[in-house]
Amino acid sequence: MDHDEYKAYLKQQYSHRIRPLQSVNDVISAFQKKLDIAETELSESEVIFLKMTILNYINAHKNAPIKSNLDNLNFISYEVVRNEKSDHYYNHMRIASDNERILVIIESQLNAITSNCEELKVDMLIERGIDTSHVNQETPEFFAYLILFDSHNENH
Repeated sequence: MDHDEYKAYLKQQYSHRIRPLQSVNDVISAFQKKLDIAETELSESEVIFLKMTILNYINAHKNAPIKSNLDNLNFISYEVVRNEKSDHYYNHMRIASDNERILVIIESQLNAITSNCEELKVDMLIERGIDTSHVNQETPEFFAYLILFDSHNENH
């Protein structure tokens, strides 16, 4: 399948599942209905994940209008409590140790959300949705969003 065929396939398969863009706080609220998620402090090793996340966000936005606010970012971390509701994600990550946990990190100013669990991250990005301007103009961000559905299907 060539590039154009794949783009046509993505639009045909997943266009009906596109969600309008929501805030990361709305995404957290939606997932708190499905999973037990609690705000948490980070351990030393988890701080490294946060620092890499911050660098990624800053590099991604360094030429954007939000640049002047990058010093004021406020990251909030959440822990996905390990129980029956979250077993799917923990099993997917093959976490055996009680010291490891699944984290979700948000920054509401950038409307950014990430997780150290790739599958949960994809599910949250799908839930978050996409701005309609990307859909209407069929931007690369639009196709990146549609690809999330394709990768989601591969993991289920």
